[in-house]
Amino acid sequence: MPNHPNKHIREAVKYAESRGWRVVKAGGQAHIWGKLYCPAKQRGGCIIRVFSTPRVPEYHARHITEEVDDCPHTTPVPLE
Repeated sequence: MPNHPNKHIREAVKYAESRGWRVVKAGGQAHIWGKLYCPAKQRGGCIIRVFSTPRVPEYHARHITEEVDDCPHTTPVPLE
């Protein structure tokens, strides 16, 4: 899968993948680079749209990681 051109968003997508999320590259949708699907793999599972050129990439990357952390279908990572 091709990487996102922005380093902040690329790291957020890698973080989501490390938590069990699946990345699907968007095909022909305006402004959307891809979608992230949570590990639930069922109807009602969480979906995050990853934009190709957001106005502030750092904010979009933070939004992605917050959505991944808030997903009820993802197992929480223990704090050290």
